[in-house]
Amino acid sequence: MMLRSLAVAIATPITWRSPPSAVPRQPALPPRMVIDLFPDPPPPPVVGGNIYVSPATSFPTLLEQPTGSLKPATVTPFPDIAATFLAPLEQGDLLAALLLGVGLTLGPDFLLAPAGLVSNEGIRPGFALESLVGEVLTPDAQWLKDRRERLAAEVPLQVRAVTLLPFLAAGLLLNRLLLVALEDEGFVISTGIIACFGGGVLEVLREPRPTREERDLENTLRSEFFAFSSDRIVVGGVCHERDIVREFRRFYPRYRSRDMSRTDDGISVRDDSIGDVIRWWNVQMGRPAVRSSTGYWKGVSIAPRKTPQ
Repeated sequence: MMLRSLAVAIATPITWRSPPSAVPRQPALPPRMVIDLFPDPPPPPVVGGNIYVSPATSFPTLLEQPTGSLKPATVTPFPDIAATFLAPLEQGDLLAALLLGVGLTLGPDFLLAPAGLVSNEGIRPGFALESLVGEVLTPDAQWLKDRRERLAAEVPLQVRAVTLLPFLAAGLLLNRLLLVALEDEGFVISTGIIACFGGGVLEVLREPRPTREERDLENTLRSEFFAFSSDRIVVGGVCHERDIVREFRRFYPRYRSRDMSRTDDGISVRDDSIGDVIRWWNVQMGRPAVRSSTGYWKGVSIAPRKTPQ
């Protein structure tokens, strides 16, 4: 019996079963949405409390006369020029006249600046009128002499006040002209603000004129540099601008330092001022040297010091 059971077990084939594979998960279905294919029509629009009815898309075969009352078209009358010019002055008129008057004093250069048509002198009516008023009120004043020599000058307050009066009158006239043309006082005031702002910014950006002391010092430096160059500068070679400035200060002890305010015999001179004199000297001498962007002068050098015998 045991032999038969063993024979049956040997004759029965052995099959190997692989472990069950993982069943792939199905993706989640999106939420279901109910779409109404036949929605209710939207309510008619309401304009000013009245239901708006869209006009017919086809031209009617019979035209009907409107039942509502007809209103005539409103025609804007032309402004009364005489009434505008002779109207009493109000606070807005005074403000507009002041702004436009100051803008006329500064001139129209700020309009020409974007095109590059502005020089350092420019079109400055107030600046030119100050000299004429000064000839009458203060003909022998020092500021007027400085103005004739194109130097910086402090104009007296009385001259500025008298100069501003005709521009204020012109500003009032311009205010009334703009009111006739534009009929908008706010626009006139805005024009005056723009004129004052543009002209004022341009005055700040102008290159300031030198004072008489600065002009005299520059002339002195130029004449002294000629004497220095004849003794300490030779044509040929290369040297840096700092070396020339240092040697110039050593040649003239009153310029030996940038700040000489604490000394009795010294004069304070910036290195840039001496550098400007060097460039001016080079032009006057026919440009024997060329300055590089790093400050080196190619074509001139400092002569060696003479040793005493």
